[in-house]
Amino acid sequence: MGIYDSTIDLEFGPAIQKKIILAGAAILLILVIAAFGFWVSDFMKPNALKAEFSKNTIKPGETTKLVVTVTNIEKVDASNVPVSAMAKEKTDFQVFPESQKFGGKVELISAGASREITFIVNPVQRVLPGTYTFVAKTSINGEDYSKDTVLTVKE
Repeated sequence: MGIYDSTIDLEFGPAIQKKIILAGAAILLILVIAAFGFWVSDFMKPNALKAEFSKNTIKPGETTKLVVTVTNIEKVDASNVPVSAMAKEKTDFQVFPESQKFGGKVELISAGASREITFIVNPVQRVLPGTYTFVAKTSINGEDYSKDTVLTVKE
């Protein structure tokens, strides 16, 4: 008599089988509710980083601006907050701050406050029509954040 024999009978009566099924259903329901809770909490959490193009659809060779908003969602002030933006296709675009005063870091952002940094997005040459991904990054009190945004180039 082996474990794969069809003659094995664990001798669960109908009452115990019903309890096992109900317990399994209860565990499954708890897991579904927990997964839903995690999913909802991601949408309810304030966003520390926002990136938008001033003009999202450009022509080849045209320049646009990428506006990056950094919000300190922590409960304490943040100092020396690095903010960067770059094209994933680095050979196609140059990205640099609009203000020469911005040296790559925001000196201080109070808890709950935000700063807006504008970057110039300049095609290196005449780029091909299509979509291009840009990424903005920051780090607030040791917590890293990044935001991808897409620029469309059309003739």
